[in-house]
Amino acid sequence: MYRFGRLLQIVAMILLPLAIVGNLSPERPLTLGQSLTLSTIGVIVFLLGYFLQQTGKK
Repeated sequence: MYRFGRLLQIVAMILLPLAIVGNLSPERPLTLGQSLTLSTIGVIVFLLGYFLQQTGKK
């Protein structure tokens, strides 16, 4: 559980910058709604990973 939680945290830390870069892309930028949705998914995945990591420590 601990390692899976850490993996989810790493995935989330990759998703969040992608949401920002996708919004700033000059060719086909993401809309604000798409960027915020991707950011929200990243935060949820990070929190899920954090809670799984905490559960795996015990």
